[in-house]
Amino acid sequence: MPAARSRWSSQAFITVAGVVLLAACSGGPSGTSPGGTASPPGSASPSGLGLSFSWPDGPKPVVTRTLAGIDASFVNPGAVIEHLGTLHMFANVFSAWPGHVDVPHLTSTDGVTWKLAEATPSLTSEDVPFAQPGADVSTGFVTEDGTWVLIFESVNAVARWEIGRATAPSPDGPWTVDPAPILTGGSAGSWDAGGLAWPSVVRTDGGYLMYFTGLDMPRGKGAIGLATSPDGVTWTKHEGPVLVADQAWELQKLDRPRVAVTPRGLVMVYAGGRLTDRGVAWSNDGVTWQKAGDAPTITRADFPISGNAWDAALLYRDGELTYFLEIGADSTTGTNVYRAVSSVP
Repeated sequence: MPAARSRWSSQAFITVAGVVLLAACSGGPSGTSPGGTASPPGSASPSGLGLSFSWPDGPKPVVTRTLAGIDASFVNPGAVIEHLGTLHMFANVFSAWPGHVDVPHLTSTDGVTWKLAEATPSLTSEDVPFAQPGADVSTGFVTEDGTWVLIFESVNAVARWEIGRATAPSPDGPWTVDPAPILTGGSAGSWDAGGLAWPSVVRTDGGYLMYFTGLDMPRGKGAIGLATSPDGVTWTKHEGPVLVADQAWELQKLDRPRVAVTPRGLVMVYAGGRLTDRGVAWSNDGVTWQKAGDAPTITRADFPISGNAWDAALLYRDGELTYFLEIGADSTTGTNVYRAVSSVP
């Protein structure tokens, strides 16, 4: 783990407990695209739910700190939003953790070749009044009225982490940050009393689903929670976690959920307590999840370079999942963003 960076660890339709999930190809979070009626993931065996990720670019990163135009040590993919055929990445670039974070805006048509859309960052953590001292963009979407939304977690050194929102009339801004968090941890003794982080939003025809990491205490054990919203503004947490650590490789902690809608159902790629290990789970109702076996889908041995892994973004497009993963070694070599892909079985 880098010395300066100790970190916590179209339309696709799916029937969900009487609700129909809709991920529109225009403005759907995590880059959804047209698909068919989903088959219930729970009807297949765990082995049939597995994904096989490859690294088509080899050791060449798709996004670097140099490309982002900021002299810093680390870059992660932040939010990746597909809109009208263009991919928009709102990356996070920084040198200290917790610390100041810049959020540059990059665009791509294929997820491989990216270019900087603006000379200056779209946002910085200094724009967030409850950042103590940082804020890290984690997911985003475009609403039906054309409003662009970025969802982030505060990166606080002492206070528990919280989830916030920024909005803009276009991907180029100007961005307005809500003055208060949209979601906070639970009361003392609850499963998420230690704070919330790493949100991932899926759009539905009845509103939005947000998956996040909840901690029982700051830097404690983590599980994956769910919150729902009719408008992307006001959120209500589901009672209790929807996915917990129950496999040996997860080391009693789940972290960094990344969710996308596919014709087969909702898919989640998540980290265990060792952030180099990533697992896969599927759901056809958004609440009940089935893990793809008892071993991680991605491990350090699979990486295209030697190093550790941190933050990620997940994109479904044309029958393929793309997983953008931050990989690097230390504060000297820094991190960059690499691309893994898997077809959806």
